[in-house]
Amino acid sequence: MKTPTFQPMMRAAAALAIAVCGALPAIALTAVPAVAVTVTPAPVPSASPEPVPTATPAGAGGAGSSAPTPAPTAADAAPPALAGSSSSALSSASAAPLLSDAGLAEAVRRDLGMTLAQFNAAGALARRAADAAPSLRALPGYEGIRLDAGKITVEGNSPELRSRVAELNQLDGKNQAGGADFVLAAPASVRSDAALLASSTQQLFEAYVREVGAAGLQAVTYTSGHFVIRTGGTNSAQSAPASGPDARPASAPEAQPATAPGAKPKIAAADFVARYANVALEKGSRIATEEDFFGGQGYVIDGRTLCSAGFGAFSPKGEPLVLTAGHCAADGTAKQAEIEDPAGATAAGGGSSGAVTGALGTFGFSQFGGPGNAKVAADGSNVGTDIAVLRGIRGGLNVQPAVTRWDQPADPGPTSVKIVGTVAPFQGQPVCRSGRTLGWSCGTVDSVGTWVIPGPNSLPPNYDNDLRALSGFDSTTVKSRPGDSGGPWISGNFAVGTHTGAESDGGVQTRAVATTLEDATGRIPGGIQLQLFLNKPTLTAAATETVTAGEPIAGHVGAAPASAVAAKSKVRITVGAQKLEVPVDAAGNWTFRAPLPSGQLAFSAETVNGFSHSEPAYFTATVAPAPLSAPGMTTPTGTTLPALNSIDGTGMPGATVRLSGDVSGSGTVGLDGRWSIKVADQPVSGLVSVTAVLTTPGEADSPSVTSTYTVRPPAPTSSIRQGQHLRQDALPTDISGTGVSGADVRASVDGVSVGSVRAGAGGAAAGAAPQPTISRNIAGDSRWSVPFPARLAVGAHTLTVTQTVDAVVSHPAEVVFIIDPAAVSAGTRAEPPAGQQLGTPAVQPPGAQLPEVQPPGAQPRAARPPAAQPLGDQPLVAGPLRASAPPAPVPSSPVSPSDVSVTVEGAATGGTSSGNVGQLAGFGGLLPVAGLAAGVLLLGAAAVAFGRRRRMH
Repeated sequence: MKTPTFQPMMRAAAALAIAVCGALPAIALTAVPAVAVTVTPAPVPSASPEPVPTATPAGAGGAGSSAPTPAPTAADAAPPALAGSSSSALSSASAAPLLSDAGLAEAVRRDLGMTLAQFNAAGALARRAADAAPSLRALPGYEGIRLDAGKITVEGNSPELRSRVAELNQLDGKNQAGGADFVLAAPASVRSDAALLASSTQQLFEAYVREVGAAGLQAVTYTSGHFVIRTGGTNSAQSAPASGPDARPASAPEAQPATAPGAKPKIAAADFVARYANVALEKGSRIATEEDFFGGQGYVIDGRTLCSAGFGAFSPKGEPLVLTAGHCAADGTAKQAEIEDPAGATAAGGGSSGAVTGALGTFGFSQFGGPGNAKVAADGSNVGTDIAVLRGIRGGLNVQPAVTRWDQPADPGPTSVKIVGTVAPFQGQPVCRSGRTLGWSCGTVDSVGTWVIPGPNSLPPNYDNDLRALSGFDSTTVKSRPGDSGGPWISGNFAVGTHTGAESDGGVQTRAVATTLEDATGRIPGGIQLQLFLNKPTLTAAATETVTAGEPIAGHVGAAPASAVAAKSKVRITVGAQKLEVPVDAAGNWTFRAPLPSGQLAFSAETVNGFSHSEPAYFTATVAPAPLSAPGMTTPTGTTLPALNSIDGTGMPGATVRLSGDVSGSGTVGLDGRWSIKVADQPVSGLVSVTAVLTTPGEADSPSVTSTYTVRPPAPTSSIRQGQHLRQDALPTDISGTGVSGADVRASVDGVSVGSVRAGAGGAAAGAAPQPTISRNIAGDSRWSVPFPARLAVGAHTLTVTQTVDAVVSHPAEVVFIIDPAAVSAGTRAEPPAGQQLGTPAVQPPGAQLPEVQPPGAQPRAARPPAAQPLGDQPLVAGPLRASAPPAPVPSSPVSPSDVSVTVEGAATGGTSSGNVGQLAGFGGLLPVAGLAAGVLLLGAAAVAFGRRRRMH
């Protein structure tokens, strides 16, 4: 069995042995002052006739000694007392001291908001109610009894009840000053459709179990005039059975199914409740008994090794953790941790049997020495720590922000030392340590620095082949024993470190060594939060009276029994669904403003610090109305906003704020006096005017306040896309897009204006005067268009479009587009249509007319319109003439050559205009201009000849 045993390390100057919290092997006879101890599981039945030896704690004698661990000496049991803490004397479990009247008064004031006299009077009242209940319960019409506002309220209605209540008040009048403590109240309203009335919880419980079954039942109770059946899970303790002879049977057998063989079929819980007019069904979660766990208690590692718990903590996600020594994790091989039965701990006088009370958790991150449990580097650069994290803490286990002093092992809570923060060690600092073996020991810090400890792989004779370096401190007056490893070191109410090991000389411990907690926690990946002790908040006396809306409700967080309230603590106020955290000052005081509406205010308060929190306290206060002041508007007005997503402001907590103007909305002022109304669904731009007013039921509205915000319009959209290619002979007629309705849209290409237009007003000629703005709401964009500029050269061009609303200009929308050359430039041979040979003229349809081709430099002549359609609107191409098609869509990239534009009688075709001499494309090349007339005659002859040739084929 491999256990973390650490042997003495030789010093150069003296024969001093430094040992760490390791455990001795079960077969070893030597005993060194290490601080983890190996335990052998309690005997179990075996086929072997040989007895299994029981565990014996590792001794504290010198190397080679076989003597068991000596009992704590008087000096060990009574180490130097720590200022601010109680005596450190180690004793067997004894009865807890009775709580004094002063302590009880403080507890009652803190937890109940009552004086001791009020508390005692309430107890006497409860006693009278309990005495009267049997006689009332037997009478017809009786439903229940409760304490309410200093009176005993009997719920029900019958002549017999009225008579009995009168008798009880008469008896009280004779025996008690004031009398008349009993009040008869009508029962709560019941459903008229139900046939039965429940009369007692016992009767209802028996009927439910008989007709529905016990599975899933949590409680049958009576409250506020009616009975409640609560279901949702089986109530049981969430603790695993212990191993060995101390193993306990399961708390109860599993519930039998409601329809077990031979059993009468059961009905559903809802159907059962529906029979009763005064019974309600509630759904609850599984209930489990809870167990407290304190720093300094022992735990068993994988059933073999004992160490002590250090401090409670939280992961970055708020999951509960327990911090302990890194070497207890055996270089990351340890898996499971179980809670040692405190009665079996050596510190409580037990015999270290290894009995456990249930699971604690599993090992997570651990480090002993340098990163990755590395030994000391050759250059000494990897000084590390000794820390481990236990995670997956068992449900139902309450890890306490406190350290046990081992004076009351069975109930450590009342005398435990509460933890409110961390502090670094320094020489002369008073400290105390807690652990499962020696218990509680106090002294002072002697030195702080780097300590070198033998690791688990150290080998004799010098044990110097696996040395681990860590940041720590030591004390020659604090004592420890094997098994105390990982236990907490504290100074006052502040955590200082976790126990690592001890040094001995000739079998006598000379000093104890601990790891510095602040350094260790900084090495845990992701970090952790230390669990802190926090008292419940209380209200000051003045706060219990009527308070005006908007005025402060004041309270206090006490430090006792700690020396101080944890730094940076807050009080979390909850009113309905609203929550507010207010700071707690150094004296423990806190305040928040009384919210509207006026009347009775019910709220809860709990002290919080990160993931640490107290139990909640519940309060009521009376809020008086107050005139409403004008709200504040905190959304900035002196700058241009990219968008108006919300309107923010301040006002009376609890009041309703209403917005009007260019945007509208409503919301509630939070408990912190701030409000925020989302208006992103109402997109606006330009100069936006918003008016706010506060309202509350029954009170006059506040004065209104108006703010004007400058909101930059969004950039307009454009029909031209980034990187789009446009063919020079097929350019669009205009540029269009969308913008804010009524905005002045301006477009330019390469910095030259091409036009401006009001969005929503249709197209506009270049240079048209901008129209006035007509709306600031940009929901539903409006269209705009301007003419596409003429005579743009081939190549890249930049289009810039802006829009202006109320003189507020948007960011420009810029795109770069490319104009490509025409598909076939002048002078380039074009391929003839399929079936036509190169150089062969196309045959013209009957009656077709050919355009006149102008010589170079000639002025265009007026077109001669034919009977059907101007020939100038039809481009001449290779192949038969065809009617011109509408302009093709603008291509986004270059396309293969298509129709070629020509200038005919001065008319531009193909979407372009040109002053070049018209040319006939196709037919194998250009015809000589000088022989134009002869060419026309030849064309006719050629057409006839070509037609005959085709017919011959």
